[in-house]
Amino acid sequence: MNYEPFRSKRLLYRAVEEDNPADEAFFHELYNDPQVSSMTETSLQRPLSTAETKQILKDIKPQALLSVFICKIPEFQSDDLSGHDPSPKEPKPIGVIVVRAPKASFIQNRSTNFAISIVPEHQGNGYGPEAVSWLLDWCFLTAGLHRVELGVFEWNERARKIYERLGFVAEGRQRESLWKEGRWWDRISMGILEHEWAEAKSRGL
Repeated sequence: MNYEPFRSKRLLYRAVEEDNPADEAFFHELYNDPQVSSMTETSLQRPLSTAETKQILKDIKPQALLSVFICKIPEFQSDDLSGHDPSPKEPKPIGVIVVRAPKASFIQNRSTNFAISIVPEHQGNGYGPEAVSWLLDWCFLTAGLHRVELGVFEWNERARKIYERLGFVAEGRQRESLWKEGRWWDRISMGILEHEWAEAKSRGL
């Protein structure tokens, strides 16, 4: 088995450092981006202060089974839109993954859910599918989980199609549960089982 637990082809995954100004600055920028928050958050969109995002960052760790920054491995940073690598010696954070810790009543069911966010300038380059593929390997091969689920907003059609290609199955809808841009939208529940992920990988996904 050729499996490296904390990296994939172009990305590595590291812990979020507490009280690290650079990590806090990146997290603040990510969570304040309206394009990112509109795809990941159901709360009312508004600017967040540094104190608010710092508290969110501190609250994530005790509630998470896994919380990591998605970072570009240095040799792959040359494909930035700027055409140069501003930090050749350090992996560059481009997003975050949070796998929520299962509640006590669900531990025996080996099930959890996750969320992923990537900064807009790095979207569309395949980093999202690569990171989710790594995440599923971690969940099923390292953490011994049986099921992983997530919620997708109806307006995020690109994400839904990516998850379907990776083997996720739409399992239900919360109809007209989200208000955005003057209309109601559905929240779509999607899930994947460990054998379904193994089958998807066998097809070369």
